[in-house]
Amino acid sequence: MPKIVNADDRRELVADAVFEVINRQGLAQASLRNVAERAGLALGSVRHYFENQAELMEFAFRVNSERIHLRALDRLEDLEQSALPQDAGALVEKCAVVLEELLPLDARSNAEAVVRTEFMLAARTDVGLRDAAQDDYRATGAVVGRVVLQLLESGLMAGAPEPVDVAERLIAVLDGLGLRMVLQPGWAGPEQGRATLRRHLRALLAA
Repeated sequence: MPKIVNADDRRELVADAVFEVINRQGLAQASLRNVAERAGLALGSVRHYFENQAELMEFAFRVNSERIHLRALDRLEDLEQSALPQDAGALVEKCAVVLEELLPLDARSNAEAVVRTEFMLAARTDVGLRDAAQDDYRATGAVVGRVVLQLLESGLMAGAPEPVDVAERLIAVLDGLGLRMVLQPGWAGPEQGRATLRRHLRALLAA
């Protein structure tokens, strides 16, 4: 009896191979042939699931983005379903735990951040990746926006902040940290990333 292959599982297997190639050699080397070799599949098998390289790259971009944001959303649900602390330090910690899922703080998240960075840069000129890049940005904005709402609901934020402005600045901090940690890991390691994020969150709260 022939072995039944789950198409979704096989497509994710190929996406994982894309991620390995990008982390080892860069996006430019993620050809169908190189990806098939990394996945341990025949080139024809990869083409059975993806018509061309463009389709594969968009799929891989979306898988990478989804994995990052689903973990953040899991953390976010824990934050939203529990009582908000009235202590600024405790609130900062709860919010930081959510937002840390968007930073390259361990081997897995660093590999994902490398892939995300390569795809984001490619999307600047690659029309086929542009929609995926926009969806990635929206997903980040949704997570950050909901964290900002929790900060506002706590009553601990300083002044009368504009939520969109707070969210945009927080996204800028996360993007800057993530890029620096990917490109200059010797200067910006996980502990520095965690500390910088917390300092920014503390700065949003009233003394």
